[in-house]
Amino acid sequence: MEKQSFNHLFNRNRFLQPDWDHIIEGCKKQHQQYQEQLYRECYTPMMKLCTRYARDIDEAGTMYNESMMKVLTTLHQYKGSGEWMGWIRRIVVNTCIDHCRRQVKFASHPISPTNEDMACVDPDAYDRLSAGEVIGLLHDLPRNTALVFNLFVLEGYKHEEISRLLGIPAGTSKWHLSEGRRLLKNKLDIILKKEIHSNAI
Repeated sequence: MEKQSFNHLFNRNRFLQPDWDHIIEGCKKQHQQYQEQLYRECYTPMMKLCTRYARDIDEAGTMYNESMMKVLTTLHQYKGSGEWMGWIRRIVVNTCIDHCRRQVKFASHPISPTNEDMACVDPDAYDRLSAGEVIGLLHDLPRNTALVFNLFVLEGYKHEEISRLLGIPAGTSKWHLSEGRRLLKNKLDIILKKEIHSNAI
């Protein structure tokens, strides 16, 4: 599946907010029409999240379906306190992590971290890429490195938390973050050089 198949997820704008109270109540009563509405309303924002962890649109769909099944089966635990979409997002992230843990392998021995500052990427470089292109760059990373990069940079986990989540030494988490930054910097340098060369012609 080509990377541009993700692009449709980043080109939709929503103007009307759904009536979540009615949807939640209907889902708790297991009314199919409300379950289907919940699935549709969450699709775009949560599929965007799943694409960060998936390798293609089909795998992202699998993650999303697993996540929504968990949402529906644990809906009774939602007490109405806190932000509703934040509650769903946590379930989706945890489902994506569980899915990836079944797919990736980490070295059985600790990996010494390198200097994380050596491969920092200029944030302005990302502004010159579309959201789909950024996702494509993440997908080009080795899967275990991409997982750690997602958790640290995009989800805000600390290395100690990643260590517990993935069952790896904190030093190994730091190494994968450094490696991810190095690989992304190399890929961005190539893209920007091609852009400069193209503009010069």
